[in-house]
Amino acid sequence: MTLQMSYQEKYEQGIEQGIEQGVEQEKIDSAMRMIDDGDLPLEKIAMYSGLTLEQVLELEKKMQPV
Repeated sequence: MTLQMSYQEKYEQGIEQGIEQGVEQEKIDSAMRMIDDGDLPLEKIAMYSGLTLEQVLELEKKMQPV
């Protein structure tokens, strides 16, 4: 493998990782909006957002005022 191929591979991995992080952040943002709205049960928020119920419960805890 040439040095240029190695750099290209690392670049593509970085792009892919960035996209994955963006998708995950959008799931979190969507769930937070649904939690804030208060109309849906947490199980439905998990289902609609693509997060696990545990992740949604953790977000709900973080959103509660201290």
